Amino acid sequence: MNFKEIFDKATDKTKLDFLFAILEHNEKLKDEFINYVETQGKSDKTPAYGMFVSAIKNYEQECREELEIIDVENPDWDSYTPSHSGYIEEWEQYQEATEQEIEAIYRFWQNSLIDTIIGQRIETGLAMLIGAYEASLNSEINDTIESLGDPNEFLVKQHKELMKYYIEKIEQAAINEHSIFSSFRLFLEYCEKKYPGNESYPRYFEPVLLALAEKSGNPETILQQIENSEVKKKFLPQLVLLLNKLCGNSGDWLKSAKAYYLADNKVAEELLEYYLENDIDAFNRTANELFEKDKYRWAKFLADKVSETSDKELFKNVFRELTIKNAKIEYYRKIKNILNEDEKEQLINTVYSKPFKVQIFEEEKQYDKIKQIVEKNTDSWDFTELIKPILNVYPDFCFITIQNKALKTIENERGRNVYARIAEWLKLAKLIQSYEDRARELIMKLYNNKPNLPALKDEFRIAGLV
Repeated sequence: MNFKEIFDKATDKTKLDFLFAILEHNEKLKDEFINYVETQGKSDKTPAYGMFVSAIKNYEQECREELEIIDVENPDWDSYTPSHSGYIEEWEQYQEATEQEIEAIYRFWQNSLIDTIIGQRIETGLAMLIGAYEASLNSEINDTIESLGDPNEFLVKQHKELMKYYIEKIEQAAINEHSIFSSFRLFLEYCEKKYPGNESYPRYFEPVLLALAEKSGNPETILQQIENSEVKKKFLPQLVLLLNKLCGNSGDWLKSAKAYYLADNKVAEELLEYYLENDIDAFNRTANELFEKDKYRWAKFLADKVSETSDKELFKNVFRELTIKNAKIEYYRKIKNILNEDEKEQLINTVYSKPFKVQIFEEEKQYDKIKQIVEKNTDSWDFTELIKPILNVYPDFCFITIQNKALKTIENERGRNVYARIAEWLKLAKLIQSYEDRARELIMKLYNNKPNLPALKDEFRIAGLV
């Protein structure tokens, strides 16, 4: 049984006993429960819009003052913790110290946000989050040494982490229904008046709105609030989709998904999942359309959903894209039997990695092409990977190539890394059938090299060559 089934089977007394046992010895949860009960159903605590705006301005000002006092050229060295114990360039120390100061400010705001959740002051928490966001956008940090790159971009990145943290705590809390409705009303009105027609602003906060909506037992009310506002539904596509789902409006859900899937990837994913279960032709049409918009992004999503029998071209396109971008032979194996020779050649020509090209040629048993790659790349760092598949296809060629490479290297280069690579090549030589004796002779010749090379001998012993 899953949790819901176990919970539903439990008696009310069992549930209450368990709840009381948890609350009795946890002061934070106890306060949260008291505030939840005391504010349940009370509408008189709803803040007016003017108070909400004033709170946002105050929080923005407070956050800006904390951020703008930071001196990038003279960071708080007393609080600085180096990222590692090794050598750190001076410019990197300044960067780390400044970033740590900023991160500490946002951590302080995390604690304040938790207090608003415990106190069932969700509207205040939302105002705080908005104020901190606008401070992140508008703060003027004098970064003449460019420790932060674009300072405001860095601040917004920190704010996103703050918002992520807030969402996690919302998801773990019991939220008063009235506070949820009030928060939506105030947020929508704020967007209407402060950012009319602006899509990016409400969209930025959509993850928070989704978390609050999930906590509501009356999604119809929230949906109606959006309907009545001047914030267009297409500005909040994931939220509208979720609310329709929670309301059980399957027709409206599908209508919304079809309206917004090209504007929002998450909506598109949900629509594809729906079509995969209910309308495979619509799935293939939509998948092809999305794939053309962003091939690699959608190839990753579609990999476990496309079918060769359902749409051969889509299947081919998805795994061709994954083959090229990820350089994994298992993707190539998915399509090797449905690609014609021209398509195979085009695919191979787009592959940058020589070791991966060798893998494809090995899969196709085109050993002559592997030999050509080896001939042209004997000095490659990937030499071992390139030559290994043809050791026993072209044994004479491979042994002579390895022998010449080892002798040339020992003549011109020194150092443990060099000797380790030579040992690696000689281990390959030992794998060539009928060349075992010649390989041993070569090993001993190098082992007894004059002048004497103790480090080389050591590497040979480590590799198990002697």
